[in-house]
Amino acid sequence: MTNLSFSPATDAGSDGLVTDAIVIEEAASPVLHRDLSQIEVNDLDGITINRTKSGISPFVPIIKTPNYAENSGNLTGYSVEIEDPETKTGYRHIGNVSKNYLLLSNEDVRALSVEIAMQSGLPFKETRIFWDGSRFLHVIDFEASESLDDDEEIRINHKTRSSYDKTWRYEIALMGKRFVCDNGMISGEFFARVSFKHQKNVTNQDETWQEIVREGLAIIDQAPDQLHRFVETLRRLRATPMTETLLRDVWQRFPTIRDSLMAQGMTRYVTHEEPTLYGFLNAGTNILWHSKRITKSSFHTNEQFVNILLEAHMS
Repeated sequence: MTNLSFSPATDAGSDGLVTDAIVIEEAASPVLHRDLSQIEVNDLDGITINRTKSGISPFVPIIKTPNYAENSGNLTGYSVEIEDPETKTGYRHIGNVSKNYLLLSNEDVRALSVEIAMQSGLPFKETRIFWDGSRFLHVIDFEASESLDDDEEIRINHKTRSSYDKTWRYEIALMGKRFVCDNGMISGEFFARVSFKHQKNVTNQDETWQEIVREGLAIIDQAPDQLHRFVETLRRLRATPMTETLLRDVWQRFPTIRDSLMAQGMTRYVTHEEPTLYGFLNAGTNILWHSKRITKSSFHTNEQFVNILLEAHMS
């Protein structure tokens, strides 16, 4: 694979870009911002809630009950169930976990996220909740921002995720967000995070999981510095025209991202975004952050996509 070397244009034509850049003279359709209108959502106090596969509230009661072998009577594990009035029993089975699985309710996860945001002293607003019946993600936007240019700003926010079925470990992480299109740019390479498996042995007698997270996110006061470093990298991407050669090289760096997603990202790019690496970045994050059928893999792919494009400019 060819090594990518991203640098600003030095031989610009009359349009301000190098001659071999892929230039869009006129977009096929207008640039669409505030794409949240495309998502099927339910609102709770102004928070966008993506409920995939189920219309059940993210905050319904949850229980962990023991399972026993039918013949021997031995304990074989525990069932995780949430209340669901649509079922015959009034409960829905989510998955099976071990005795030591640390079952964190979505309500507790959200409450701690809000508490950490409040302790930061930065103005903030809850903006999004993702919930598919077993996996939960909560997003808070902070008002602290840095200008990318005269007409666009990037803000800091943090996401918290957890699960009832072992598919997501608990994690709270800072990330960048492009507010003109409301695109979330997840990047653990630039922003602090705290993560651990749902196991009771992650704590000791003197610490609870909440205290571990509070201590880990105490560095949230460093968020403005992290945001500055992130925005500096975005500026380099914006100063890099997308040439045919560069596009081919970039494309090869995403072998694990589905062709259908890459095709959607390219469609977004050629119809709505500027012909730079920054435009390509925004095309991908827009598709992943605003999908009508957002899934747990959308967030993983978002981080992979962002990190691959930014890694050449990390300082």
